[in-house]
Amino acid sequence: MVLMSGAEALVACLKGEGVQYVFGVSGSSTLPILDVLTKTPEIKYISTRHEQIAVYMADGYARTSGRLGVVLVTRAAGAANVVIGTITALSSDSPVLVIAGQAPSQVRGRGDYQEFDLVSIFKPITKFSYEVERASKIPEVFQRAIRIARHAKPGPVFLSIPSDLLTEKAEVSLTRPEQYSIPFRARPDPALVQNVAKILVGAKKPAIIAGNGVVISGASRELVEVAEVLGAPVFPIRYRLDVIPTDHPLYVREVEPLIGSDVLLVVGTSPQDLGTEAWDILSKNARIVQIELDCSQVASFFPVETGIVADPKMALAELAAALKRLIVGRRAKLVKERLDRLRSVHKEFLAGRWPKEGWDDIPIRPWKLVRDLRETLDREAIVSHDSGSFSSSWIRRCFDFYEPNTCIQCLAGCMGFAFPGALGVKLARPERQVVSIVGDGSFMMVLSGLNTAAHYGIPITVVVNNNSSYMQIKRRQKPPFLGSELTNPDFAGVARLFGAYGERVEKPEEIKSALKRCLEQNRRGVPALIDVVTTGDVRYSTAETYFAGVQKE
Repeated sequence: MVLMSGAEALVACLKGEGVQYVFGVSGSSTLPILDVLTKTPEIKYISTRHEQIAVYMADGYARTSGRLGVVLVTRAAGAANVVIGTITALSSDSPVLVIAGQAPSQVRGRGDYQEFDLVSIFKPITKFSYEVERASKIPEVFQRAIRIARHAKPGPVFLSIPSDLLTEKAEVSLTRPEQYSIPFRARPDPALVQNVAKILVGAKKPAIIAGNGVVISGASRELVEVAEVLGAPVFPIRYRLDVIPTDHPLYVREVEPLIGSDVLLVVGTSPQDLGTEAWDILSKNARIVQIELDCSQVASFFPVETGIVADPKMALAELAAALKRLIVGRRAKLVKERLDRLRSVHKEFLAGRWPKEGWDDIPIRPWKLVRDLRETLDREAIVSHDSGSFSSSWIRRCFDFYEPNTCIQCLAGCMGFAFPGALGVKLARPERQVVSIVGDGSFMMVLSGLNTAAHYGIPITVVVNNNSSYMQIKRRQKPPFLGSELTNPDFAGVARLFGAYGERVEKPEEIKSALKRCLEQNRRGVPALIDVVTTGDVRYSTAETYFAGVQKE
């Protein structure tokens, strides 16, 4: 037992956990923690100008590093400002710890200034939400929160700490991480693996739906092996585009190749993550077999023939071996036929993937920006992108991700994640090119992140797809597009005012050279921004809209 203040106990727990960064906005109820952090060189405090940016940075850091992302905010409004980001972390299976100061314990329940029931606010959007009652309990509750954040499918947790407990002295017991957070990978039941293999082998048209759990468990290689052995297409859920390399012939970007599938292998996700539109065009009689790390997600909305609760990497490796034993003779011939057909589908897609016109048009067309980005960046570059029509359509259709965990996106569909998320990614992977592709609408929501990037020297490149629109909304409207047409500042000029490098691009031939200059600034440790003026015409908002228009002409 050691005598220390509650703040000292909390920081000692963070230090013992190997936390390198704490993201937050300072507040009166967390001052004792900040005082201790100033004496803890092992942990760097990253001060942001809004709590939403702090939690997005922690999320991006946690997703990319696999380590704990930590957010420190003050009570009431400070904590409320991280709600959207916490929802994003929950949807992204991201181990983020949110710590909020709270009103002193002696006035709790008396309607004190800025006293809110934060535990109830965060309970439905975290895996664990708790308010500490005594300073001596801080290590115990911290350890419990970390176990829950990392157990099975990762996710965010929330701790509320009354401010008086942070200065109160108490005898506390500090435990090493290996004593309370035990690494665990659940092996699949061999009988269930064999059953799934038999169901898949008996299918005429099997297909695979893959999600975030594949990337979290590092199962991309095993997934490719199962797909190749079975002769089945791999379709990623929305926003998790890097489950396997996107240039693999069995990777499909559109749901059409899955139509008529009689057996669906769902891995690391749930069928409902396809979205209702995709599910409606799949066979209603398709049998589902599911591999998930979280038992609550198995058969959560759709009945399954067989469900395996296990680590996807282990389960897929054993499934591949079982399939190889069963696929012989006539079955092997059927697999070859499916592979040949899928390779043909892949070639057909590549032939019509890109528009045949508009490459030199002004304003710049979205597909021109996508192609020049991919041709300029390193193959292993990490790209974060936001929700919206540009991401959900043009990036999904045309951008290639060659390695797992190089596509970082807001899986909750919230705007504003991509830029601050990329800052967290860069702190986790400083050796990689990190580029954030954002719409002008999303970027304005988190513009102050430029100050954080410049102040701490976090060298990423921000690419603003500036079409002066909330295009995801505008394309569903009729003129006069009320509320979806935007007026923007000179984003490149704003970046320079904050101390970053900025360029504005209006001509298509300028994109690559501007990108190269931005990346060179990154190599020098300077964050950079390129403001690309693209068309606001709804006819080009999505690939589906564009190609449908071409067919009518």
